[in-house]
Amino acid sequence: MAPHFRSYLSVFFFCSLHFLHDLSTTAFSPSIHQFHSTTTSKQTSYTMSIKSTKIADPANDVSQTKQFRYEASTDIQSVYNQMDVVDKKIPMKNGLLAFLVTLFLGVPIWFAFLLPFTIVASAIHFGYVLISGGKLFSNSKKSGKTTIDSVFDASEDENIEIVPMESRKYDVVLLGATGYTGKLATTYLAKQYGVGSKSTVNWAIAGRSKAKLNQTLESISMELGNVDVKNVDVIITDTSDKTTLKNLVTDTRAVITTAGPFQKYGSPVVEFCVKYGTHYADITGEVDWNKKMMKRYESSALKTGSKLVSFCGHDSVPWDLTVRHLSNKLREDCNDDLEYVECLDEMKGAASGGTLATVYESLDQAVKEFELEFGGNPLDLYERLPDGSESPYKVISDLPSTVSQCRNPSPRFANKWCSPFFMAPINMAIVQRSVALSLARKSITPVKYREAAVAENFMDAFTMWFGLIIISTLIFNPVTRQILKKLLPQPGEGPSEKTRMEGFLCVSGYGIGVKGNKAESVMYFPQDGGYHSTARMLVESGLCLALDGEKHSYSDGGFYSPASIMCDPLVDRLVKTGSKFACAIERK
Repeated sequence: MAPHFRSYLSVFFFCSLHFLHDLSTTAFSPSIHQFHSTTTSKQTSYTMSIKSTKIADPANDVSQTKQFRYEASTDIQSVYNQMDVVDKKIPMKNGLLAFLVTLFLGVPIWFAFLLPFTIVASAIHFGYVLISGGKLFSNSKKSGKTTIDSVFDASEDENIEIVPMESRKYDVVLLGATGYTGKLATTYLAKQYGVGSKSTVNWAIAGRSKAKLNQTLESISMELGNVDVKNVDVIITDTSDKTTLKNLVTDTRAVITTAGPFQKYGSPVVEFCVKYGTHYADITGEVDWNKKMMKRYESSALKTGSKLVSFCGHDSVPWDLTVRHLSNKLREDCNDDLEYVECLDEMKGAASGGTLATVYESLDQAVKEFELEFGGNPLDLYERLPDGSESPYKVISDLPSTVSQCRNPSPRFANKWCSPFFMAPINMAIVQRSVALSLARKSITPVKYREAAVAENFMDAFTMWFGLIIISTLIFNPVTRQILKKLLPQPGEGPSEKTRMEGFLCVSGYGIGVKGNKAESVMYFPQDGGYHSTARMLVESGLCLALDGEKHSYSDGGFYSPASIMCDPLVDRLVKTGSKFACAIERK
């Protein structure tokens, strides 16, 4: 089964298969860890060493050739106070009526009709795809667009001259600026870093249609009341036209892109960034596509110096940075290695058409990927070191399959309940990549990763959980999926500005070391995490790649997760531009 297919739907399958067994035991999940919420008031800091070698020896400590120090507050309560009291953020609540409808209508319909219908329809669809030679139900293969299988050959014979970074005109070029998230990223660049002579960074936007790009700049110019926005440089490029991609990548330090689904539109961009030594960041949640890009281009990226970092948005920056920071703090303050980590998610937001299109595309590609990978089970690329050898550092899943009481003994989560989070399997995969690339870790004890969405009570948690199962089933079903495609937001559509401003994301981390030391953290994004904050995360990730190279954990080109290469400088950038972050240690 294709990994990205599993990632998007693993919660659905896991919940479904264990539903009957777990329903009788949802009343309480006993705490397996003890953690005192008291923290010291002393200001703490942490240090990230910068390696100049290609591959660190896991058996040795990291030699500190350079240091970047980020001062992290220990006042966790002040972050919660900002969110709850100052910003007055209110998490999503379902209420009694939604619970009763789910319990007495949704559950019976799912068992009696939707689940059997989905099994039959999916089996027929699967057989049809195999018989018809891989033509997918949605006919996405007929679109004529570039897909992962029509990616250009990176080994073709051509003389490539790589322009030195200091000689390139732009710091970042944003691809996909006319899309929903792309427009938010363009607005953020203009607002945060300015345009024209007042700009503090050099940037441009790129896309297929000059008219649409200019229309986007016109709209943002009116929104910000800044006529200079209209004069932002525009680069015309089409990911399905090889001849246009050189102009995109040769004169910029980094390409940042929102143009997804990435398995349809992202592969050629990755290829050309690798060829011309250009750094790359995106907001994909497509794990398997990223692994295929690693397999095809990592050796070339090592030669050209291109650093490629996917998952630079809601998937999966907050969780990746949280786990790496907890791990670093335990190592540096307590000489301990992280053994268990739990991330509790409080959020409010809505989905866009682009996100849904990515889910559809992943499903449409599932059967083909199943055929490609059916014959073997090679080493997971996320579990290897840059030289291709297996990393000794692993992550094992402790993701919940059903609702349960929150384990974190902090008073904030007392009497609250947890529900499986749809994107947790993807976040865990990225955490695995970062753990595998840990430079300072000593213990080979696997890190147990747990993540869940927080609800105020059992009713809300149950409604959230079973609602996820129903929606996942409707999307997975090849018949109902076609109906949802017409009813749900289309690509380019998304939450209103009011919804984005009322939204938020808060990730509370709780880690325990091998020696029993404990760490607690909180990362807060004051606008919705999926789009508004994602645009900011992507821009700051791209600028971090382009401008903060001396602060990176790795100096060589290759494929990295966000935290594995730029944890400290990225946290620093996010905090300076609107996020709140705090971390505290409790020594054993």
